[in-house]
Amino acid sequence: MIMRALVLVLLAGCYHYSFEQHPTTQPTVTYKVRSPTYLNGFVDTGRVDTRALCAQPVRTELRVTATDVLLSAVTLLIYTPHTLYVTCPVTEARQASR
Repeated sequence: MIMRALVLVLLAGCYHYSFEQHPTTQPTVTYKVRSPTYLNGFVDTGRVDTRALCAQPVRTELRVTATDVLLSAVTLLIYTPHTLYVTCPVTEARQASR
């Protein structure tokens, strides 16, 4: 019973935010980047330079997963990670790193 309550509390803290810049019919590739913030987001911004992955991303997403919430809880909100996804057209993927 206690385990179920704990799982419910951890999953209740998850959220997902997505921003689609422009729709595409081209094949895409999605990069997963974990970005840390500290002290519940008051220190560091958790920014990711999407230009390092592609010139014009199709979609960017911020997901705070159950793992992120668990890590935050275990560290008493000192370390608060965010999982970011950047979707790029295959033709532009990692163009800046070449």
